[in-house]
Amino acid sequence: MQSIKRARKRSGLSLTDVSVRTGLYREVIARAERPHTDVRATTLAAIAKALSVPVCELFEVTGHEGKRRERTARK
Repeated sequence: MQSIKRARKRSGLSLTDVSVRTGLYREVIARAERPHTDVRATTLAAIAKALSVPVCELFEVTGHEGKRRERTARK
């Protein structure tokens, strides 16, 4: 989830900083930042809290969700 990495960099924090704030291993944070990685909800919550951002900010909007929003109601 590259949005985690963007949020971390915006906050000016290193992987080690987030690791210390969350109590998670640095490797767990790094793995969570990789694309196409399934991250536990508790891990996302801890990272969001460490970065002082809402959890929803750590999710990326993909083309599929964007298309769903653009649909109009069927008649």
